[in-house]
Formats: sequence, structure tokens, C-alpha cells
Amino acid sequence: MRYKILTTVFLFINCVKVYSQTFSIARIPESLTKNANAVVQYDRQEIELIDQSKMIIRRKSVISVLNKEADFLGVLSLHYDPFIKIKKVKATFLDERGNEIYRVRKKDFKDFSATDRQTLYSDDRILLYDRTPNQFPYTVVFEYEIHSSYTAFIPHWQPFPSYNVSVIFSGYDFLYSGKFKLQKLEKNLGNYNIKKISTSNRVSYELHQGEALKYEALSPDFLAIAPYVRLSIDKFFLAGMKGEAGTWNSLGRWMYNKLLAPQNNLSEEVRYRVKELVRGVSDPMERARIVYEYMQQKTRYINIAMGIGGWRPMTTTEVDKLGYGDCKALTLYTLALLDAADVRSYYTIVYAGKDKRDIEKNLVAIQGNHAILCVPVPGKNDTIWLECTNHKLPFGHKNSFTDDRDVFVIYPDGGEVIHTSTYLPEENLLNVEGTFQLSGSGHIEGKVRLIAYGTQYEYFMGDLEGLSIEEQNKVLKKYFGHLDQLQLNQLYINNNKKDKSFEVELSLNSENYATENSDGSILFVPNIINRNTYVPPREIDRKTEFEIPRGFKDTDTYIISLPPQYQIKYLPKDIQLKSKFGFYEMHVEKIEENKIKYHRIIQINSGKYNPEEYDAYRKFRKKIWKSELSKIILKPKN
Repeated sequence: MRYKILTTVFLFINCVKVYSQTFSIARIPESLTKNANAVVQYDRQEIELIDQSKMIIRRKSVISVLNKEADFLGVLSLHYDPFIKIKKVKATFLDERGNEIYRVRKKDFKDFSATDRQTLYSDDRILLYDRTPNQFPYTVVFEYEIHSSYTAFIPHWQPFPSYNVSVIFSGYDFLYSGKFKLQKLEKNLGNYNIKKISTSNRVSYELHQGEALKYEALSPDFLAIAPYVRLSIDKFFLAGMKGEAGTWNSLGRWMYNKLLAPQNNLSEEVRYRVKELVRGVSDPMERARIVYEYMQQKTRYINIAMGIGGWRPMTTTEVDKLGYGDCKALTLYTLALLDAADVRSYYTIVYAGKDKRDIEKNLVAIQGNHAILCVPVPGKNDTIWLECTNHKLPFGHKNSFTDDRDVFVIYPDGGEVIHTSTYLPEENLLNVEGTFQLSGSGHIEGKVRLIAYGTQYEYFMGDLEGLSIEEQNKVLKKYFGHLDQLQLNQLYINNNKKDKSFEVELSLNSENYATENSDGSILFVPNIINRNTYVPPREIDRKTEFEIPRGFKDTDTYIISLPPQYQIKYLPKDIQLKSKFGFYEMHVEKIEENKIKYHRIIQINSGKYNPEEYDAYRKFRKKIWKSELSKIILKPKN
């Protein structure tokens, strides 16, 4: 078997030599330069699984960078640690004719610790080369060989690195012993010229002549539409420890018994302290809230990338003693505290981030980049998800960093993939109320109150909480950037954790708000504070579906006193817009001789939509934009 594997690798290496006689950019077909910032001329990745704890990765990649937008592809960054050895690495930079500019050996690469400011300790290191030519286009050839014990993470195949990159040839070959049970996840392969080979000891993929996927406004996450292959084996090795991933249940059981349970050693003294904290509280969710807020006050977040490849947390005793931990440690610590308070909870692994990414439930493997806590609500078909690293969030808040995605929940006897909760558009609410006085000279002053919920709560809390008054003023002046010579006074903010809302109250003054016409009339926009003027750019012959990742709802009510020497000449007509994408309402009325009331509601619905619907969405948002800037005209009294 070993002889067959080495023979196959030898044949592929010779194929590389035949193919790479010239990498002149002029040889790239015109069809592959269309919409392309870069072209992958050649990419071959070969992975040889020797045994459960040894894997060899060989790769040669030739990428022509056509302009500055793709300059990131001219950077090679390789991570390593005590279980990952970089045996060979080199880079060669070519001009547009394919002639060598210079060559980079391993000694020329920068070698530094992967520790950042938020990391207390890590044994991860990075080998990096980021010197790129000053002129475009250029071609870079990367070659490396890595020996790794991390068979829990088999390198995936992604022939297109990103949007606006085309491919002449990309190949992937995985060679393994038949004693392993192999799982394959294949996504979005159908629309491409891809050849597949699958035998008892080999899985191979090749893509030829792949045109660039053009990025279009509101395009979905790249991996949602691009071809992608990921593999896993049922018996793996993770930084000194053998593991099993035949099913999600067996993987969860292994992770609980090997990574979590040994680290959960909370002392009886601490458990007693928690019981005293919740004594007399019968509601389990109220006990959970008390414990969660206790954890927030007692600890702080620091990344610690140590222990079983960074997957085993610190002990709960260490966290309690030291008062800090990473996401793994703080999540396990909170679990232990809740257990002492007689509240069930489960350690959960997630792909966290602004862009929603699921744990791939059709591929049993260690996945994810973050840990959170799952707290089932007793007697209800409901679950609370706790983010244990953010000490500003209220208990029960659905964090946009981890909401609306598939996650892996680990139980004492197994594990399963389930979906986290999310906010409805109307729950991501911003309510704005204000009273204003407009002067005849165009000056406006008033008082404003904003209350934000859901993801809009996160937006305001993240931007304002913990800042000085001066810094808060800068943030809000940027938010109210359409107001000229703005002055803010009497600023008050409140992170209302009980109601899961963020409140902002302030007084403001702005010059030149109203504009004078040649006939002596003045005009102004009654939507003084919260304008939504986003219009998606025009797309000709759109190809991809588009996504509105998060819906929201804004409601605004303003009472505006008009200058006494003027009377109303024109009020905007009522507007009502309804669409599958949301709705919009605007109403302006005269409530007293020199006083008007402005009221508007906008709701945008989240969802994925067909390319053919993009123009309709654009027209919907353009109508909203025009309505948001509707004007009132006042004329002088006789």
C-alpha cells in the first residue's frame, strides 16, 4: 500500500513539471481574465495520510495577480506548532512574461509567534512572506511540504480562493489506508468542469478552466456558492490524543470525556458560594441570570491557545482563582457554576462571526472557532444561548456573533448539531422620538431619545458602552453626520440589561438645517435623525442570488415646532410601500398652527432571493431613499 501511494505522488509531481513549462500571463485565455483580479494558473494539493497520527501535505500553487485588489494572494502564511513541522517552503516571483524576478527560500521567511494582544500564551507560530512586487501584473509560485499530526483537520479543497479569481487548473489528491472510514462533503460542484476519482485508497478532484465568480452587491458568503470539498476520517489524532468521529454522538462523547470533564474540577467551596448566591430563588432561569452576571463581574476574556491544539480549556478551578480565561475556559466555568445552581447547560461549539457560517452537519469532524453555552428553558421549547466572553451583554441576548446557524452541542453522553435562535426583523428594533424647534434662520435644536433592541442594541452598545463622554460624542456626531455644525449636550446612555435595550438621550443644536429659496420660502427634511438612504448599486445581468443577512425595523416620531413668521406651503403626501422585502410608511400632519408631527416606519426583511428579484429590491430601496429625503416647504406669512 505504501508503495502505491508513493508511486501516485511521483506521477503527480511529474505532471507538475510538464504543465509548468511557462507561466506567462499572455497565455491565459481571455475568458478567464473577465471579471478576474487574479488567475490561479496551477494549483495542486496532495495529502498523504500515513497513519492515524501522521499526515504529509504537499502543495504547489501558481497565481497570477493582475491588480492590487488581489494582492493578498501574493502572501504566503503557514501556521505551525510542536505537532506541525514545515519541512520545505519556497516562493518564486515572476514577471508578466513568466521570467523569474527573485526567489525566496525558507530562511527568508519571517518566523514569529501567533500570540496577539489578547492572547496570554500560545505555542502557535507563523511562517510568513509578504514582500510583493510593486508593479502589476505579476505571478507568484508557492511550494511547501508540511508534516502534521493533526489528522483531525484534513486540508480542504477550494479551487477558487475568492470572488473575482479564475482558475486554469486546480487539483486535489487525498491518499489514505483502507483501514480508515472516510467521509466526504462536496458542495457546489455541479456547475463546473470537475473530474472526480474515488477508490479504496484515493480521492481526487480536478477543475479545469473555471471562470471567475464576480462579486455582486449583497452576494452571499463565498463558500455558500463556490465549489468546496472537505474530508474527515473516523479515527483521528489531535495534539497527542487519539479521537473518534464516526458519528456526531461519538465525537461529542469523546470531546466531553477527554476535553471537558477532566477540566471541570470546581471546588466544593465555590459550589457552596454559588448555592448561597441563588438561595431562595425558585425560577431556574432567574438563577441562571444571577450566575451569568456573577461570572461577568468576576472574570475577563484572555485568549489561551494551549492544550490539545487549543481545544482543551483551562480548569474551572484555575478560572475561578485567576479571574480570566478564553472562550473555552469561560464557557466551561459558567457551565460548572450553573451546575452548582442546579441549572442544566451544555458546552457548544460554533463558527462565530458577522457572516453566518454553519457547522457542516453532513461531515462529522471537529469544526468551529468559538465556544458558547446552551441553556434549555425547563418546560418550554426554548433555549437561551450565553456568550461568556462579552461581559456587557445581558442574559438571554441572542448575540449576532453566533445566532441563526448550526452549532455542535456536547452532552455528557454524546452530541448533536442543532440551530441557534435568531431575531425576527421587528425584534431588531430602533425607536426614535424627538421634539424640535426650527428657527427662521434654519437653525434647529431639540431633544432626542433612542431605544435599541436586538442586533441594533448590539450596534449602539458596542459603539458607546465604556467610552468617555468625548468619545461618545464623536461616535454620535458620525451617526448624525448629515447635521451641519452639530453640537451635542446633556448626553445620557443606559445599557438596560433587564429589558435588553440600549437607551440614548441627548440635546442637539445644528446650523443651516433649513435651506432658503429665492422667493423667501424655506424647505427642510422632517426626518431629522434617522435616515436610511441605502440603495443597492445597479447590477447588469446579475448571476448570483443576493442575501439580506439581517432584517430590522425602525420607528420614528418627531414633533417639530415651526418658526412663527412662516406658514406651511407644502407637506409631503403619505407614503405606503409594501414588498416581500419589507414595508415602509411615512405620514406628516399639521397638529397645531405652527407644529407638525412626522412619523415613519421602515422594516427590511432578511432572506435569500433569486438574482431576478434584485432589480425589484433595488427599486424598493430607491423609493425609500426618496421618501426619507422628502421635504416640507414653508412660506413667509403676509
